[in-house]
Amino acid sequence: MTHKLTALLLIALVTGCGHKAPQQHEPSEAGEAFRYWGMARTFPDGRFYTGKYSDAMQQMQLETYLRGDRSNSWEAIGPRNIGGRTLCLAIHPQNANILWAGSASGGLWKSVSGGLGANAWERVETGFPLLGVSAIAIDPANPDVMYVGTGEVYNVEFSMPNVAYRTTRGTYGIGILKSTDGGQSWSKSLDWAYGDLRGVQDIKINPLRPQTVYAATSEGLLRSYNAGASWQKVHDKRMAVDIEINPQDTAKIFVTHGSLNDEDVSGIYRSVNAGASFQKLTNGLPATYTGKTLITIHPAQTNIMYASIGNANGQDGLYKTTDGGSNWTKLTDLNVCSYQGWYSHDVVAHPTDPDRVIWVGIDGWRSLNGGVNFTQVSQWSSWFFGQVPAGGPEGPPIYIHADIHRAYWPTNDPQKIYVVTDGGLFVSQDGGESWEGRNGGCQTQQFYANLGNSATDPLFCIGGMQDNSTAIYTGSTDWTRVLGGDGECAAVNAADDNILYGSSQYLYLYKSTNRGQDFYNIGSNEMYNEASCFNAPFECAPSNASIMYAGGQSLFRSDDGGENWIKASNGLFAGGDYILTMAIHPNDPDIVYASTVPQANGPARVFRYNNGAVTQINGLPNRFCMDIAIHPSEPGTLYAVFSGFNTQHVWRSTNSGNNWTAVDNGLPDVPVNTVLIDPLKPEHVYIGNDLGVWLSTDAGGSWELYSADAPNAMLAMHLSISADRKLRVATHGLGVWQTSMAFTPVSVAEQAKLAVVERLQPNPAREHTQVVFSLAREAQVVLKVVDTGGKVLKNTGYEKLQAGTHTRNIPLSELPPGMYGVVLESTAGWRIGKKLLKQ
Repeated sequence: MTHKLTALLLIALVTGCGHKAPQQHEPSEAGEAFRYWGMARTFPDGRFYTGKYSDAMQQMQLETYLRGDRSNSWEAIGPRNIGGRTLCLAIHPQNANILWAGSASGGLWKSVSGGLGANAWERVETGFPLLGVSAIAIDPANPDVMYVGTGEVYNVEFSMPNVAYRTTRGTYGIGILKSTDGGQSWSKSLDWAYGDLRGVQDIKINPLRPQTVYAATSEGLLRSYNAGASWQKVHDKRMAVDIEINPQDTAKIFVTHGSLNDEDVSGIYRSVNAGASFQKLTNGLPATYTGKTLITIHPAQTNIMYASIGNANGQDGLYKTTDGGSNWTKLTDLNVCSYQGWYSHDVVAHPTDPDRVIWVGIDGWRSLNGGVNFTQVSQWSSWFFGQVPAGGPEGPPIYIHADIHRAYWPTNDPQKIYVVTDGGLFVSQDGGESWEGRNGGCQTQQFYANLGNSATDPLFCIGGMQDNSTAIYTGSTDWTRVLGGDGECAAVNAADDNILYGSSQYLYLYKSTNRGQDFYNIGSNEMYNEASCFNAPFECAPSNASIMYAGGQSLFRSDDGGENWIKASNGLFAGGDYILTMAIHPNDPDIVYASTVPQANGPARVFRYNNGAVTQINGLPNRFCMDIAIHPSEPGTLYAVFSGFNTQHVWRSTNSGNNWTAVDNGLPDVPVNTVLIDPLKPEHVYIGNDLGVWLSTDAGGSWELYSADAPNAMLAMHLSISADRKLRVATHGLGVWQTSMAFTPVSVAEQAKLAVVERLQPNPAREHTQVVFSLAREAQVVLKVVDTGGKVLKNTGYEKLQAGTHTRNIPLSELPPGMYGVVLESTAGWRIGKKLLKQ
């Protein structure tokens, strides 16, 4: 049965409808993560315009050249001790210490130490917008020749005739890249830069004639007779997954096909004439399946093959042939990959002993008798929490991260078995008895918004990662893992950074009051019983850190730091649509801006919430609004940024959202995920898109590339500012990076020349005090009363004042007796103040 999903159902799947209480340890919600990522970019027409990325990359390269020496240095701050999602591996045929790894959205990586060490891995720049790498092949006769297959794909879905929705694909592919100098430089072999979203699943080189190369792609099986100079489709069946070439008779080619919930493309096919024709193998095999199949041919006894066949909602089983594929026997229906038979599983046999088999899915299993019996050899839930050292143990010897994509038993190093997982690379050196991580320095984590920073400690932040939990940065690139599941939004209380918040998929919220040593659940049953986005948002109010909002289908509010929640919106927030992002007014916590995504066949929308009243905001594009930023001193000015293609992506309003103006002004037409206003220089606006970070120094009037010195294709998910004014970007595939802000506040000595708080009268004071201050030049300033910890207790609001002496009266009656500070701040970046004793 072919699954034809309507647009309505696709959207419902993306945003998530069913809830289950998350455990401290649980495997991936891979399907929902992909649907969220894909729909944000393909809504509303279901198409993924890959060519826009190539156009953007050319624009970025030109801007980088035109900048000359005007560059800012970016620093990777980790995590370098937590492996990210890794899809494939290649082992140098002449030097087993040289490894190449393909990440899900962080590009290509290389190690010359077999993955050993705290800094074992380095990212390989190819010069192309490379995110997902699903296949790597090295010419066995000339290892300087390499092929890299791009994109991460799992299905092709249909909503109407001839319109393909590829919403459960991971990252876009640009085709196949080739190197002839051992990875130092790269060129395009198969150019898919201007196609729809496609992917290359596997590449195999004919071991006897390396000029012949095969590629399993989302469009079918391709073959090149001239080392990748040109390609022809030799098996016109969608979603080719895995290729095996008989090493003794290379005219015999096997290819598998499989697509999530699409039985029509499933099957194992064999060619006995080098791809001139193919026959579907059926004897002993299931007629159809709804996942994918991975196969292996034993290199010495080539009639022996194993096939791991998966269904979308449960493993079909492991099959074996001893006659080269004509007849198959089902060995076991052990549910190795659970509900992810479309996503992650594989099988491999020892190079000289076909009875020794490793079969992987959620965990790893081993057979010593040709598949008659299997023993579990790994347990993903045994991973270590806390701060593990980069390159050190990530768990006990039985630990392999969940969701194992591929397994490798190298012929040139047969004492080792490698597996690549959603938590990086793992190796066994004793035939599968024990395992260890080999991920030191491989910074490929997929962060979501929001990253939470301490307001006072520049070496402290917390963030959530796809498949790799929530972790805390404390100044070392070795982060501390604190929560399980898929890490999502996170925050640090602005007044007290002992108080942290984390979340996992579908708005499960957690709180710590001791800087992350312990967390407890703070969500309400009403919140959990409501459907929400996979990466549902929550925010702390800028003016009062105890006030929080969280978004499902309703808007929820807490006035006590998340301990108790009420439904702030009157019923469902937007007729049942799901809240995707939100921003709270800087001075009035009763005003919230929020975007929604549809659960039915409707538009994406933006709303303004004001003390219970919800008003739809018009004049914005029908795309997912990914982020909203409000001017800190002129809160009528706000920015909204949008994903998708063929639209303006950055919009500004100067009247609280009543009217909008597009301010892209030269930005590339690729999805924008995050926007940030510099609070000390509000005309400086930063945005992060799928390829990097951009800066406007004139409130959107013009833009310049700000991540020229960062890695290519840095998928920026969230921008924030550290306590020492570093611009931090949480990426979806390259961990967290930081750099200096474009605006540097004036020095303390310079501040003294610009303004003076002359006196507080009276001081000590009881009911009020009058602040007398002078300005050397016109400035936009605010007066604040803060406690000894720096928490803002009173705020007069910003006002533009001329040079000269000014007085302002501040009521104090509601403050308890004690020591306070009265602070004068400017949007130009300076701050001065005096102590005040309240009696």
